[in-house]
Amino acid sequence: DTQLRRLLTPSTALDTAPVVPVTVWNTRDIRDEAATISSRIKAILDKGDCLASDIAVISRCLNFGSYKPTGAIETELLRKGIPFVVRGGHSALKSKRMQLFMALVRIIANPDDDIAAEYCLDELVQNIGPVNSKKIRGLGKDKVRQLSLFEQMTHASTNTSLLTKSARTGLQAFLGDVEKWQQLMGDKTLEWIIKDIFAQYILKVEEGDEDKDKDVGTSAKKGDIEDPLLDMVLAILDSLYQTPELLSATASAEAGNDSPCTMELLQAYSSHLCLLSTAAEDKGKLKTAKDQKPAKYEGAVVITTVHQAKGLEWQHVFLNHFIENMFPMGYRGV
Repeated sequence: DTQLRRLLTPSTALDTAPVVPVTVWNTRDIRDEAATISSRIKAILDKGDCLASDIAVISRCLNFGSYKPTGAIETELLRKGIPFVVRGGHSALKSKRMQLFMALVRIIANPDDDIAAEYCLDELVQNIGPVNSKKIRGLGKDKVRQLSLFEQMTHASTNTSLLTKSARTGLQAFLGDVEKWQQLMGDKTLEWIIKDIFAQYILKVEEGDEDKDKDVGTSAKKGDIEDPLLDMVLAILDSLYQTPELLSATASAEAGNDSPCTMELLQAYSSHLCLLSTAAEDKGKLKTAKDQKPAKYEGAVVITTVHQAKGLEWQHVFLNHFIENMFPMGYRGV
């Protein structure tokens, strides 16, 4: 209480010195805090008084192991279509689980994407170690042309002389899931497909390397999924629906939470994911596709640490996780 009183009413201030107003919110939890901050940022931008780059969200730190304190804020900013850049740490968009999800979406949208196929082969396909992976890549060409890695995986899944039974089973299961999601186009919504990808693969993947070989094929009930990363990828989907200029004419006409997914919509979502992930930790200003965002969203909201913010100024600053003995940090003892 004493700290808050000092913030609200400066103890000493010269008559000629400007007094910066401070507002203190009391929120229920991290999600409520993120929603409050992002709503306030949107209100500021809607007034047109400043650019997104004139606003900062400052934390004590951006990483506690695999936990990212600003992940909820990133999610809410994404949901509202507000660009941001993370400085002094890693964005949740750069996490291992997010990169695996992006690789799965990319390979469903374009099986010839060798980079995505390689990532999936090494990280998601069960019973495929370095030796089997090298064998699959060694298939190379057929009599006519160079095979994509996905085609090599398809040929290897039935080659009894190349792979063991367990390796073929793991490969066939993965290829079957990709084919299933492709066949569901026009029947299921994109949100349903995203949740199914999480249930089948992403939920069991941990950020730490020690969990790299954990079984990731166990399904979960889609109605019971609660995962911060799932919230983020669904927020990105919401932002895509709200930005028709990022969709093709066909995808834009068919886009909607209740509309069946099309390949054009999935490809637009995949491109949107890649764009956001690439720009999330950019050192300069974030530019949107074809500069089609309104001028009030020029640049990007800066998400950073109190140490990275030394000597810098913004028109509006938000402090998240402002909890006693956490930020500011309590004494560690004598």
